[in-house]
Amino acid sequence: AILEPVLSRAVIKRGRNAMIIKIGGEEVDYDPKFQLYLQSKLPNPHYRPEIAAQCTIINFIVTPDGLEDQILAMVVNVEKPELEQEKQELVRRQNDFKVTLSQLEDDLLSQLSTADPATILDNIPLIEGLEKTKATSKEIAEQVEQAQKTEVEINTSRELYRPVAAEGSMLFFLIIQLCFIEHMYQYSLDSFVNFLYKAIDRTEATDDIHERTKRLISVIRMTIFRWVNRGLFERHKLIFCSMLTFKLFQKGFLQEDFSPAYFNYLLRAPMSV
Repeated sequence: AILEPVLSRAVIKRGRNAMIIKIGGEEVDYDPKFQLYLQSKLPNPHYRPEIAAQCTIINFIVTPDGLEDQILAMVVNVEKPELEQEKQELVRRQNDFKVTLSQLEDDLLSQLSTADPATILDNIPLIEGLEKTKATSKEIAEQVEQAQKTEVEINTSRELYRPVAAEGSMLFFLIIQLCFIEHMYQYSLDSFVNFLYKAIDRTEATDDIHERTKRLISVIRMTIFRWVNRGLFERHKLIFCSMLTFKLFQKGFLQEDFSPAYFNYLLRAPMSV
């Protein structure tokens, strides 16, 4: 409640330039450049509608798709470091292209706005600037087109490791659900990533990428399972095994057919017999 005047920006203007704000019954000088950042360790906090309207709320919690892309970058960086470096360099060049084009547009608009309409056709620096902008824009357009083709080739090679990234994302979001069983079961993303790298190092090498991805998935799954399972109470180990098995069923990783109707029947049972 004490921060309500700050959040609602209840600023009072005194004189020509002085600005004050009342906090806790006292008047405090207010700077228009003042900014307030608040951070919460709660995984999924809920705020009143008034707070959501007054503030900009940013949720930094990782999502399955976002984590999958992060793990994909990690795996490719280990398996094909030159490919990931080329990807990062390509992204950097594309950003540079955008900045250069924006600067050219700003310079051109600035020259046009300051040019004399009566002598604009005789303005040699302006004409030369237009020609330079046109030539640079054409060159950048060709480089962007080539970069897009290169990006498609790089992404095609990176996507071969997508199943490994999907497996890692699935496992992480599976184990963080164990806290609903026992609040002590807390697993950080940093620890998960450390065991992920250990599993990659332990995986037997092969030149066949498809075979390599299969081995990576198998070793990662077993490494994470052993890491989590050794820290569980005995009464919870079967639950964890069941959670992992049902998730593999849903993803189609097991030979047996998965029926959502049968699965719901097993979990909830019929409402009436």
